Amino acid sequence: MEDRRRAHRQSAVWIGSCHVEGEPSELWQGCGVFDFSALGVGMDFRHPDSTDLVGRRISVRFPVGDSIEMKLTGEVRNAKAGPDGIVRAGIEFDGLSEDELYIVDLLELGSFSSARGLTVGLNPAH
Repeated sequence: MEDRRRAHRQSAVWIGSCHVEGEPSELWQGCGVFDFSALGVGMDFRHPDSTDLVGRRISVRFPVGDSIEMKLTGEVRNAKAGPDGIVRAGIEFDGLSEDELYIVDLLELGSFSSARGLTVGLNPAH
């Protein structure tokens, strides 16, 4: 089967919180990032209507240590409903700056893998 992805994806286990554009600002909820690339992330989170998510922006934040928190923002490109209200979504970054691209490069190299809550795998199959 042909791999249609535009960028190599790397497995990850990042537990954090997310917020969907247009929902109340205090409504940050738990989520998990399961893979990432220079173009975006794949993630799971609870949402009542997966069809309502495509095209909306979502922010994801997670701790990188005791004093630093990282925030990723992008557009939901696809979303699929799963069991128990869990949605699996593909998020695409848009307009990354040179500095942001550098951070993604560090993530790909596993530089943050020892940070609390972050595990980066080297599984090329994703």
